[in-house]
Amino acid sequence: MTTTQTATSARTVAEGLILEENHDLPLCRLQLTLRVGATSDQTAAGTAASGGPPAMGLCNFASELQRRGAGGRSRASIDESLDSLGAGLSIVCWHDQVLYEVMSLREHFERAVELLADVVLRPDYPEEESERLRRELLANLDDLRDDDSGLLHRFFGRALYGNTPYGRPVAGTEDSTRAIGLSSAWDWHRHHVVAGNLLVGSAGAMSRPEIESLLGNYFGTIAGGPRRDEPIAAPPARKGRKVLIVDKPERTQSQILIGQLAPHWKDPHWLPLHVATTAFGGTFTARLMDEVRAKRGLSYGASARLGNGRGQRSLYAHVFPSAQQTAETVDLVLRLYEEWAEKGLRPGELDFVKSYLQKSHAFSVQTADDRLNLRTRLQICDMPSDDEKTYPVRVGQVTESDIAQAMQSCLRPDDLLITIVATADTILPSLQKLPSLKNADFEVVPYDSY
Repeated sequence: MTTTQTATSARTVAEGLILEENHDLPLCRLQLTLRVGATSDQTAAGTAASGGPPAMGLCNFASELQRRGAGGRSRASIDESLDSLGAGLSIVCWHDQVLYEVMSLREHFERAVELLADVVLRPDYPEEESERLRRELLANLDDLRDDDSGLLHRFFGRALYGNTPYGRPVAGTEDSTRAIGLSSAWDWHRHHVVAGNLLVGSAGAMSRPEIESLLGNYFGTIAGGPRRDEPIAAPPARKGRKVLIVDKPERTQSQILIGQLAPHWKDPHWLPLHVATTAFGGTFTARLMDEVRAKRGLSYGASARLGNGRGQRSLYAHVFPSAQQTAETVDLVLRLYEEWAEKGLRPGELDFVKSYLQKSHAFSVQTADDRLNLRTRLQICDMPSDDEKTYPVRVGQVTESDIAQAMQSCLRPDDLLITIVATADTILPSLQKLPSLKNADFEVVPYDSY
C-alpha cells in the first residue's frame, strides 16, 4: 500500500468517529464495527456470489479466529499481554455486524489498541487454532441441543426467514462448520476488513484528537475498500398458520414462539407497532402476562417483542407452559393475538405504555457505553443519527390512529408461525383438535436435525 493510500485509509477510518467522552473514571474503550455480520455469509468468496451454496458460519468462524493468533503473536501471547495490562479484548459476531472491542485503563490504552490493531488487521489464522476452534464450535452446536430456548429461536428463524440471510444461523451448522477452510477465512478477511466497511467508536476518558491519533498510528495501514453491506432480501409472505414442532424426547415443558414478519425499522409503522407490542406483551403488567400468567397460571412468563435490524425482523410472543397445558396456552395466545389485531389497545394501555417507554429509555442511554452501542447500531442500520435523542418525544407523539393504522397494515393473525420445542407425541394430538388450528399446516422435525 502506498503512503497516499495509507493516509487515505487512516482518514476514512477516523471519519464519522462515534465518540462518547466521559472522564468520570480513567477507563477507555475502542470499538471497531464491521458493517456486515453473518448476513455476509451469502456473499463470501466462493459461495453464493459465485454460484455455490451460502457458507453458513463463515463470518463467525473467520472473525473469532482473528483473536487466536495475530501479528506474529500466539493466542497465549495475546492473552498474556492483555492480562499484564488488565485489559479486555472481545470479538462478537451477529447477523448485522461484527464488533471488535478493547477496554483498559487510560494509562495502558495505547498498548491495548496496538493489540487490537494486530487482531483486526494482521490475523495469522494458524492452522492448529483453526482446528481447535472448529472443534469448539461443533461442541457448542452440540450443547445447543440441551438449550430448549436456543433451539426454539434457531428453528423459528429458519422457518420464518427461509433461505434468506436472517434464516441462516450465525454459528452455522455441523456440515457448514466442518466445510469451512482457512482459504475461505482469508478471503473473508481481505474482502470485508477494509476502511470503508468499518465504523469506529470510543467511550470513556479519551478525547477526539487522542482517539484520532491512535487510529492514525495503528489503523492507518488498513486496506482501502468500500462498504460491503448489501440490501437484505425480504422473505416471502407466509399464507396460513403453520405449526412447527421441534420434537425433543422427555420434555415436561414446552417452549413456544408465535409470530410473523415485522415491518422494517425505517418503516413509519414500526414505532407505533413497537408501542402497541409493548402494551400487548412488553411489561410485567402487559395484557399477555396478565391473561396467561396472572389469571390462569399457564406459564411463568409471557412476553411479546418487535425486532429491528438492517432488514425485516420478527414480531413474536414467547410462552413456556407445561407440556399438558401447551394446547390451552397456544389457543389462548392465538385468541389474544386476534383480539389485539382486531380491536387494538384496551382503554388506558396507550397512556401507560407511552409513559413506560419514555421513562425506561433513560436506562438504555445511561452510560457512555450504552450510548456508544446504540449510536453504532443506528448507523449500521442507516437509521437517523438523532434517533436515540428524539425517541422519547416521538413515542409521546404516537396516537391511537397511528397505532390502528400500523396494526391494520402489519398484523397477520391468520398467517402466524407457531414453533414449539416439546415432545411431539405428548402435545400433537391436543393441538390438532384446536379449532384455531383447524386449517394449519403441521410439521414435526427432530431436535437434532439442524
